[in-house]
Amino acid sequence: MRRIPRLGFLNLALVSLYFAPIWAREALRILLLPYRAFEDRSHAVVAIWLREVFDLTLEGLMRISGALAGLKLVIAAGLLAYLIELARAVTVGREPDPVTSHGALALAAIGVGIWSVPPLLLANPALIRLSATQLMLVAGAVVVVTVEGHIEDAKTRNPVPAVSPILDAAGLETKIA
Repeated sequence: MRRIPRLGFLNLALVSLYFAPIWAREALRILLLPYRAFEDRSHAVVAIWLREVFDLTLEGLMRISGALAGLKLVIAAGLLAYLIELARAVTVGREPDPVTSHGALALAAIGVGIWSVPPLLLANPALIRLSATQLMLVAGAVVVVTVEGHIEDAKTRNPVPAVSPILDAAGLETKIA
């Protein structure tokens, strides 16, 4: 089929190349050294916000911090799986699996949603800039993949009709200049 994937797949690959290594490194650092979670301000803000929402103790805060780090690692693994699937598809010359791409995009959107809301509520300008940048990066990928999917669906449902010649009154073809 195609040797070069569509724009949506490449856009999602760029998002994956950004988030997968960063989130995997952050998650592994937090899972290996639990108190390191509070050195990363964006992670600490989310953990403390969830602690306040659910009225957890210090032990609950540490558990929620570990769960968030585990979720971040799962999202990074999903994005890495998408990059592997894209590389395989390009090598073989086929389109990437849409289930993998949509799953990776959903994981990225969920992750950015979780890590963007509390910093916006905190009103810290540095965290807001980081959250807004990540939110716009993923939102752009969602828009491109969604619009591209609708265009492909429209092409399969309503193929472009073949141009029929225009016939004059005598039944002969006429050309329109």
